[in-house]
Amino acid sequence: MTDTGDVSAEFQKKTFTIRSLSIGIARFVHNIPRLVRAKRADRVSDQFAEKIMLAVTAVNECQYCTRYHTDLARETGMDQETITKLLESDIGSAVDDDEQPALVFAQQYAETDENPGRDARNALRETYGRETAADVLAFVRAIYFGNLLGNSYDAVRLALARRVHAGRQCLRSASTRISRVVERLRERCPV
Repeated sequence: MTDTGDVSAEFQKKTFTIRSLSIGIARFVHNIPRLVRAKRADRVSDQFAEKIMLAVTAVNECQYCTRYHTDLARETGMDQETITKLLESDIGSAVDDDEQPALVFAQQYAETDENPGRDARNALRETYGRETAADVLAFVRAIYFGNLLGNSYDAVRLALARRVHAGRQCLRSASTRISRVVERLRERCPV
């Protein structure tokens, strides 16, 4: 949401609700030690991690995560064509066969609102082994939380912009009515 000019548009991206935010925060806090272990273990390269981040972000469309992880992906040496393909959810032509299962899982995780199913989790473990699969999942969980947090921020901004817009409309309407009443009074009671 870069333009708040059109306040009549409906916000369509995934966001937190009051209830899901507390659950999301708890999951995120629970995931932090896993994420730290994943970064330290270095079983998932920085570039591969950024591909995972971009794959999830492509589903959730968080503008902040898109910019941030695009910059980080470039820093890891990823070319713009790969970044663009990942953001267009074109995983098949964006990554090698060894990375594809993780990115397909990442997208499925985001598309199913954190519930890709037992089969998808088992397939991830079978492909990468238990530890690397856990690392991939830690990255996926972290970016999913970040995406929804960014989108929720945008949704709140849009809601506030709508209220401001409605308030301005109300003030303009009241001002117009008052001006008309004052004009009528002047016509009836010239001074």
